[in-house]
Amino acid sequence: MNRKALSVMAVTILPCLALPTWGQTWLSQDVDETLRGDSTVSETVIERRQQRAADAWGLNQQEIQRYKSIMEGPRGTWSPNLDPLTALGLEARSDAERQKYAELLVETERQRVEAELAFQRAYDDAWQRLYPGDMPVNSFTTKGGIDATQSVFGHSAASSSPRLNVVVATQECGQCDATVKRLLSTGASMDIWIVDSEGSDDRIRSWAAEVGIPPDQVRSGSITLNHGGSINIDSAELPRVAPRG
Repeated sequence: MNRKALSVMAVTILPCLALPTWGQTWLSQDVDETLRGDSTVSETVIERRQQRAADAWGLNQQEIQRYKSIMEGPRGTWSPNLDPLTALGLEARSDAERQKYAELLVETERQRVEAELAFQRAYDDAWQRLYPGDMPVNSFTTKGGIDATQSVFGHSAASSSPRLNVVVATQECGQCDATVKRLLSTGASMDIWIVDSEGSDDRIRSWAAEVGIPPDQVRSGSITLNHGGSINIDSAELPRVAPRG
């Protein structure tokens, strides 16, 4: 059994990302301090916070202001803590706007996945170097078998059920197919990255049909199918499964 630990991990067509803590902070602080009339917080400070948030998401201040307005309305009740790109895309005022935010979201998620996979490899290497004879506290395997599902979910899928990030190949990876089928049987929500799709939607659809991914779950967003050709990972390390960060 592969004893690598996977303590961090997390593109999806339309993921509902949790807004980072700092994002929630600048929103709540701006509102609370404005209502209090706190003289220690100037308009310049508020603008600086908003600019940092805008830069982080590839937006301008006008878009951040529109995002705040959206989240103060029904969308904020329906989808609390929604990230700016998804919120703006869902409430787009034109097809062009919707396409813009969809593309920004894809790029943001791709960068996040690549960074987390890179860190995971560094973590695994560090564990093996520092504690070569010890099993990690949170044991994890990427090679299938019943322990693979248990290590991701804890003792049972129902008790924890995080959304998963799953990196697979469609060719010459029987364990990839087996792992996805096993996760499907648990009812897991997941974002699946196909590293050998070669940009072909048809290849992904054909593979999804072969492993039995329900189309209705893809349409609902419970499962997303994504091109993962830009993810730098050795085929010997597949499949790769972890809770999203």
